[in-house]
Amino acid sequence: MPLVYDPSQISAELHSLLQELGQEFPIRSEGEGLKLHFEKSQDSTQLEVHPGGEGIRIVYGKLSAAARGLGYALSGTAAQEKMDFRSYAVLFDCSRNPVLTVKHAAHWLRRLALMGYNMMMLYTKDAYQLPGETYFGYMRGAYSQEEIRQIDAVAQNLGIEMIASIQALGHLEPILRWPAYAEVKDTDNVILVDHDKSYELIRKMLEFWSEALSSRRIHIGMDETHDLGRGRFQDLYGKQEAFDLYNRHLRRVCDICNELRLEPMLWSDMYFRLGNKDLSYYDTETRIPAEVKAAIAPEAQLVYWDYYHRDEEFYSKMLQLHRDLGRQPVVMASGVWTWVKLWYDHEVTTETVRPCLKACRKEGVQEIIYTMWGDDGGYCEFDSAFAGLAWAADEAFNQGSDDERLESFFQGIFGTSYRRQLLASDLNITVPPERLSESMRRRRGETPCRLNAAMMLWDDPLMGIVWHEYKAYDAQVWEKHLPQLQKIMDELNPHRSSDWQAGHIDHAWQCANLLKLKIEFRLQLLEAYKKRDSHALQALSRAKIDAMLAAIDAFCQSFRRQWLRSFKYDGLEVMQIKMGGLKERYRECRRRLEELLAGKIQNIAELEAEPQAYGGQETRYRMVATAGWFI
Repeated sequence: MPLVYDPSQISAELHSLLQELGQEFPIRSEGEGLKLHFEKSQDSTQLEVHPGGEGIRIVYGKLSAAARGLGYALSGTAAQEKMDFRSYAVLFDCSRNPVLTVKHAAHWLRRLALMGYNMMMLYTKDAYQLPGETYFGYMRGAYSQEEIRQIDAVAQNLGIEMIASIQALGHLEPILRWPAYAEVKDTDNVILVDHDKSYELIRKMLEFWSEALSSRRIHIGMDETHDLGRGRFQDLYGKQEAFDLYNRHLRRVCDICNELRLEPMLWSDMYFRLGNKDLSYYDTETRIPAEVKAAIAPEAQLVYWDYYHRDEEFYSKMLQLHRDLGRQPVVMASGVWTWVKLWYDHEVTTETVRPCLKACRKEGVQEIIYTMWGDDGGYCEFDSAFAGLAWAADEAFNQGSDDERLESFFQGIFGTSYRRQLLASDLNITVPPERLSESMRRRRGETPCRLNAAMMLWDDPLMGIVWHEYKAYDAQVWEKHLPQLQKIMDELNPHRSSDWQAGHIDHAWQCANLLKLKIEFRLQLLEAYKKRDSHALQALSRAKIDAMLAAIDAFCQSFRRQWLRSFKYDGLEVMQIKMGGLKERYRECRRRLEELLAGKIQNIAELEAEPQAYGGQETRYRMVATAGWFI
C-alpha cells in the first residue's frame, strides 16, 4: 500500500526527502494509502516508527532518522532505535573501472537514505574531467562537473552529504602512466613533491570539486605512498626524510584547500607506517617523532582505515594512538567487502565491522565510513553489498543486528530477500582451523582462513597457479568446495529471471556455475591425464571444453548486463579482455589434448607440475593468470 503525506503538515526538508524518494518508491502527496505523520524530537539520536490503524507515525531527531523511518514504513514494521553517529557514510570506488552513472548513483543514494546513511563519497583517482588535461581520466568514464552536480542535487534532497575522495599525492598511477605527466612524476604512483607544476595540477583537482559539490569537506587521500621521494625526486634533490616530505606536501595542499574554503581529511596510514622499519600500518609500537606530530597541518582531519582486524581491543588501541597525535577527532573507515570478490563477502564484513563499531562507541568516534573498494578491476556485483550496508546500519543503530528484523526491512526497501542476497557470499571458501594443512596451522594457529574464490575465475586450465596455491591450505579444498557451489546454485535457481532484481540473482548463479565447472574440469583433467585415459581426455577436449566456453559466454553476458545497469561503458573492456583470454586458454587446452591424443606430443608439462606451494593467497589477476611478468 502506498505511503501518503500532507505537504502542508511537514517541513521543507521533509518535503524534499519525500519527493525524491517518490521517484522510485510508493510515496505520494495525494491519493489513498497509509497516512504518514512526522514528529520532530528534541533528541537528535531518536528514531521511533509506530504503525497503527490507517497510518504510520515517525518520531525522528534528524533527517537521516526520518529517512530510515520511511524504510521501516515501507516494510510496515515498528522500530525504536538510537542513531547516535554524526556521520554514517559509504565510499564507492569509481577509480578501478566501475564509474557509477548519474542514474545509478541516484538509485544508490535513495536506498542509502532509507537505510539511515547521511554521507556518500565517490573515490575518484582520475575519474573526473579537468580543463586542459586531456590525459586526466582519459577513456576512464571521467565525470563532468555537471554530472557531479546532478548527483549532488539528489543527495541534497535526501539529506546526504556528497564528499569527493581523491588522491593528491600517491595512487596516481592512472595519470602518471602517460608521458603528458612525466614532468610531475616521482615514481609510477607518486606525484613529484615541491614541484610547482604538481601543485598547479592539484589546484585544478581541488577547484573541480569545490565548484561541483555543495559540501566544503574533501578527502585528499595521500595513503600508501611507500616510495615517496625515492624516484625522480631523489635524482633531482637527493634523499630527504619521508616525514618531512609528507608534511611539507600536506601543508601546501592544505593551503590550496584554505584558499578554496575546503576542509580536508586524509588517510592516516603513512604517519604510522613511516614510524617503523617494516612500514607496517598496524604496528602499535610505531613511534612518531614529536616534531612530526607538531608539523601535521592542524586543519587536516585524519581517517583511520582498517578492514581486517577482528579484535575490538586492537581498534581501541589504534584509535587511542590517533588521538595521541593531537589532531581533530578521528574518522573511522571500515569496509563492506567488495574488493577482489565476485559478490559481497558477508563473513569478513561482519567479523570486522562488529568489533570496529564497539571500539568506536567506546572511544567516542562520531564518524564512520564503510569503504567498498574495487581492487583488481572492480568486478564485484556491487549491488550485492546493499545487504552488507543494511546489516551494518542495523548493527549500529540497534547495537546488535537481528536477521528477522533485517529480512522485513530489506524486503520493504529492495523488494527481495535479505537472506537470498547472502547465499552467494559463500562463493568464497572458508577453511576452518581443523582443516588447515600442518604448515598453515603453524602459521595461523586457530584462525580460520577465508580464501577468495574469485581467483579461481582467473586460474589457467593448464597451469593451475591458484589450484596449487589453495591446496597448500587444505589438500582437498577443491573437492570440498564443490558441494557448497552446488548448494548455492540449487537455492538460487528458483529465483533466476530476466527482470532487474532476479537478473541480479541470476548473475550470482552464473558466478557459481562457472566456478563449479572450472573446478570439475580441472579435477577430471588431472585424473584423466594421470591415467592417460584416452576416452576421458577426448571427452574433455570436445564436449567438456564446449561446455566451459558456453559457461564463460553466459557469465560474460550476465556481467555485461549488470555492468551497463550500473556503470558507464568505460572499464567494461578490462573484464572482457580477461575473459576473452580465458576462453582462448581453454581453446589452447583443447589443442594440447588433441596433440597428445594424436601422438604429436608425449606429455603436457604444466599438468605434471607439483610445486611446493606456499599458499600466499595472491589476489590479483596478473599474479595468478600466468607466471609471466608482462601482463
